[in-house]
Amino acid sequence: MNYITCSQGHKSTGGSNFCSTCGEPLQNSNHYLEPTLIGIQPGTRLRDRYIVREMLGQGGFGRTYIAEDTGRFNEKVAIKEFIPSVQGTGALNKAVELFQREAVTLYQLQHSQIPRFWEAFQENSRLFLVEDFIEGRTYESLLNERLRQGRCFSEPEITKLFQDLLPVLSYLHNQGVIHRDISPDNIILSGKTGLPILIDMGAVKQVTVNVATNLQTTSAPRGTSIGKVGYAPDEQIRLGIVAPNSDLYALAVTAIVLMTGKQPEQLLDQYTLTWKWDREINLSLLMTQVLNRMLAPRGDQRFQSADEILSFLGLRQTNPAYSTPNYSGNSTPIYQNPAYSTPNYSGNSAPIYQNPVYPTPNYSGNSAPSPVNNSGCGQIFDASIPVPQEIKGWNWGAFLFGAFWSVGNKVWIGLLCFIPYVGLIMAIILGIKGNEWAWKSRRWASIEAFKANQKTWAVVSLCLTGFVFVIVFLASLGGS
Repeated sequence: MNYITCSQGHKSTGGSNFCSTCGEPLQNSNHYLEPTLIGIQPGTRLRDRYIVREMLGQGGFGRTYIAEDTGRFNEKVAIKEFIPSVQGTGALNKAVELFQREAVTLYQLQHSQIPRFWEAFQENSRLFLVEDFIEGRTYESLLNERLRQGRCFSEPEITKLFQDLLPVLSYLHNQGVIHRDISPDNIILSGKTGLPILIDMGAVKQVTVNVATNLQTTSAPRGTSIGKVGYAPDEQIRLGIVAPNSDLYALAVTAIVLMTGKQPEQLLDQYTLTWKWDREINLSLLMTQVLNRMLAPRGDQRFQSADEILSFLGLRQTNPAYSTPNYSGNSTPIYQNPAYSTPNYSGNSAPIYQNPVYPTPNYSGNSAPSPVNNSGCGQIFDASIPVPQEIKGWNWGAFLFGAFWSVGNKVWIGLLCFIPYVGLIMAIILGIKGNEWAWKSRRWASIEAFKANQKTWAVVSLCLTGFVFVIVFLASLGGS
């Protein structure tokens, strides 16, 4: 038997006009919605205004439809249906409450590169969100097309993507909102403006997560696990900690996926959890430094704002009409998980967002940025590239085992050690410059990892050299 559920969670027999418990009208048109797992059929009228035309897609959080808005000259809109995975009156009421909070946050966002949010509503136990329908193709679709042609995105195209998209993230972050789900399939290249459009805010998806984990009104809010594995940083996936640098991390992963054509798991060393994207492509030193810092394992090692990256790259914002608010004072906004409360804007103070369980680190505005791990740049003769002071000094492994050490550390000039007479001079040069050249030639997870590797080379080379001297000495005594 089919049932219809009213907005209060009461079940009535399918086909009923009114709820048998509370008397709420159940049918506003010839089509009614059944609380089942099937999607909404084309032709269904929602809210006595939106006519569903087709389903665009379906995921773990719900479905997306194309519909016509009869209240705005049949203009196309995107309707997202969010499906709480836990059923029951209490769960539904909590979902509605959280959903309405997120609707307030979305309604405040006004940017040409973010789909305009129109309304959120509930109809027969279903939750819906209405926003602009964006004509265009996702960057995931564009990448797949290029891969079929044997090519990927170029560095200049990614630089342009950063120039167009970072101002959007700057706007969001200054509103106290973290996207939390940036990836190639959540960025659409608009067919009208040619600009990237950021879609699918992860904050709204949190509604179904909260309900699924039986979040109660009196319980402590939890961190969110919203975000794609591989794209979201570790602290977001495991602990639910989010900050502006979380979105910047995901944008960097998106960039290297677009330029390499490989998925994040293919670009991340699963044993050391360090990125190895630089083995796939050669980029300019500037872009390499930017991506490495955006992908730093710790949040305080990354860029802390989109504007900081724009400045580092020497780019300017492309949408001056959507400048970020001018907040008084020098305090840095503190971001919370937006699923739990709506920003409170009063006077000229900055938006305050807090994650009650996993607080975001408080970064001082005057603190010096953490040094960038610029190893692996390949520019061994470029004296302008800074090398950590901790690694400078004599390298015994490079001096004693020059040729073999050069192969292991990818310092190919060291192969000159095989040439008679030249080899001795090259060995001395390697002893002096070996540490610097090895740092620039290979990608290292950290300074500590580099020093440990070079120490191993030194110990092995000294031991083998000592062993050879002992054998030669004993042989000379035997010969005499």
